[in-house]
Amino acid sequence: MKKLLTLALAILFIMPAMAQEEGEKEKDPGDDINTLLSRVEVDFTGGFIGPELKVGNVYDDNSLLIGGRMGIILNRKVSFGLGGYGLVSRSSFDVNEITQEPKIRIGMGYGGLVTEYILFSNKAVHFSIPVLVGAGGITLYEDDSDFWDDDWYSVDNSAAFVLEPGVNIEVNLTKYFRLHAGASYRYFYGTDLLYIKDGDLSDLTYNFGVKFGFF
Repeated sequence: MKKLLTLALAILFIMPAMAQEEGEKEKDPGDDINTLLSRVEVDFTGGFIGPELKVGNVYDDNSLLIGGRMGIILNRKVSFGLGGYGLVSRSSFDVNEITQEPKIRIGMGYGGLVTEYILFSNKAVHFSIPVLVGAGGITLYEDDSDFWDDDWYSVDNSAAFVLEPGVNIEVNLTKYFRLHAGASYRYFYGTDLLYIKDGDLSDLTYNFGVKFGFF
């Protein structure tokens, strides 16, 4: 009886030791490495596409840009995607303010990667912080019009770096449709043109748009 009790006690002590040793053998050595993202769970929670309007100044002219964005949403907090916008209004200026000749018209477009942080996405009204990082293209056209024809021909063009951070307020109209409005600052850098500098293309803009998708 004593021998049986001794054997039982020995088994009770040996089995946990064997289990611990086996666990150490199966454990990946990499599990001991601590990383910043080791405890972060990333879930794909949706995606969207949406047209957008931007109203602001381009070379001191009230201007309208039309474009849109598309992206994927992770954890209902962050979206990653692409965005692009083009100037559709007729923004122009006079090189010589006295003679008003020649008249120069501006053509402009830009786009790039867009990251957006979304606060309280499940609330009917919430906020988001989008940031666009990309490039733009600018072309200057000179007016060669007469009574019969409305002609413009290119006189200069340039590319530039574009950074546009903003703040939006969003409204969840339905589960698949959102309306947003806000403001952003369009910053151009590296413009190399005859009559225009970076500051002429950089300005505060007001944004209006919609999003269709799964949120």
